[in-house]
Amino acid sequence: MTVDKYLYQKISFFLINFMLVIGFTGVFLSLSGVSIFIEWFLGGSSMNFSLIFLFDSISCFFLSVVLCISANVVWYSKSYMATDPNANRFILLVVGFITSMAILIISPNILSILLGWDGLGLISYGLVIYYPSSKSSSAGMITVLSNRVGDVCILLSIGWFMSVGDFNFSIWALLSNTDFSIWVSFLVMLAAMTKSAQIPFSAWLPAAMAAPTPVSALVHSSTLVTAGVYLLIRFSFILGESCSAFLMFISIMTMFMSGVVAIFEYDFKKIIALSTLSQLGMMMFAISLGLFEVAFFHLLTHALFKALLFLCAGILIHGVGNTQDIRSFGSLSLNFPLVTVCMNLANLSLCGVPFLAGFYSKDLIVELACQYSWGIFILLMMFVCLSLTVLYSVRLTYLSFVSAYGGGSLVSVCETDYSLLAPVVILSFTSLMSGPVLSWLSFSCPTLIFLPTFLKWGALFFVVSSVVIMVSLQRLVYFYMWGTVKKFSGLMWFLPWLTGQWLTLNTLKNADQFLKIYDQGWLEFYSSKGISMGANSMSLFSLKFQHNSLKIHFLVFLVWLFMCLIYIL
Repeated sequence: MTVDKYLYQKISFFLINFMLVIGFTGVFLSLSGVSIFIEWFLGGSSMNFSLIFLFDSISCFFLSVVLCISANVVWYSKSYMATDPNANRFILLVVGFITSMAILIISPNILSILLGWDGLGLISYGLVIYYPSSKSSSAGMITVLSNRVGDVCILLSIGWFMSVGDFNFSIWALLSNTDFSIWVSFLVMLAAMTKSAQIPFSAWLPAAMAAPTPVSALVHSSTLVTAGVYLLIRFSFILGESCSAFLMFISIMTMFMSGVVAIFEYDFKKIIALSTLSQLGMMMFAISLGLFEVAFFHLLTHALFKALLFLCAGILIHGVGNTQDIRSFGSLSLNFPLVTVCMNLANLSLCGVPFLAGFYSKDLIVELACQYSWGIFILLMMFVCLSLTVLYSVRLTYLSFVSAYGGGSLVSVCETDYSLLAPVVILSFTSLMSGPVLSWLSFSCPTLIFLPTFLKWGALFFVVSSVVIMVSLQRLVYFYMWGTVKKFSGLMWFLPWLTGQWLTLNTLKNADQFLKIYDQGWLEFYSSKGISMGANSMSLFSLKFQHNSLKIHFLVFLVWLFMCLIYIL
């Protein structure tokens, strides 16, 4: 199938124009403090069926960031997927993915939210298995099945909405602290945990790295994994104290687990995916504290520099002969100077270095969290998770750009391809400017924070200590990579086995057992195993009994009559 020579440029141009319109609309709505509802009434008697689009500052800002990243990813894909024979199928999947996310963002109706929610899960499966192999097939299956848990939760919450008679989530602001809101908040929180890959549903996110790198830049920055966080921000008014406490525990565990696992990982893309998981835990942690606006701010800034990180990773993977093992990297700064600068910029922003995009949102979450009286354990775990982020970021930078060359084949022609470099340069600029710009637009007045001196300097102390520790360890033999700790962390705390392989294995075994029993009859099957000596006679009796359906109906009638007599007497 032939591909239009200018198809990628046309789609990128459309997305950029749409992004500018939505972005300026969001600025206007934010400054004026108004929202726009567009509603089509579809009928209904006892229940109100309507199609509503909500345009406020939150939806417009998030949609503009999604469109900005999507435009750069499509432009980047023009060169990255140039040799792919199925480029038309790829671009259609990407456009469908962007459309599903847009529907989810601008929908205040749970039915239309489900439409975008299911669209993300279905198309993500098609993108993960884009390169057919046994690995991508298993990754796609665990991705779609993990997300189906969230789909079921959304379907169950629709039942609670039907009891109210309206499917718009704004109606629940009037029903807060009721039994209805408690159940809906629990279902929405569980759905968000599956989509944003919180423990115990974290295994699918690194597995989804089987998709092409442009898809990873889109999926793991601003679309699929952030849908759960965005849903919780929209339903923030019904989250109770019990849900918030549970979400805080889950988010802290997710941050800690992803940080530890990333230190022991050698796959380039999986390290970046685990960093995404860590930042999603940070957003969930902010939501559990009630910092919904700050969590949304971090959602926007993280999307921009994480997309930059993935695009830089794609160029480096192409440049070293399509290998993702960072042990074959080393001294790449000599061959890829511009990509090295851009990737280090994204890494520093991820670590929260001052005056980059990540600093404005991440540091604000940390300092506001220090004002809450949740105990020293929560604060200590938060600082430890911050130090783990710096640890794996420094390790990734050291093994990729500083250490000795690993021996892979270098193809430095990637630095001369402007279709690859232009999106990287644009996203680098947004990573520099998005922090202060979005901070001015999101918060009308500055936040005044009073902290003790040891808490104020705590984050800086942990960051500097992490850099010193990781640089010192990298110069030693990898003794800390050996033994049980390596196996436990390298297998992601056995979460892939617990949530995927173990369930699949038992399900297949039980299905095979059931088919054998169904074909032979359960008494006949178990009698062949020697459970009972009289099973053969009982099996023959049951078979003869089943040949006459009249006997079955008569027996059921007698049992029913006997139960009725007992009830009457």
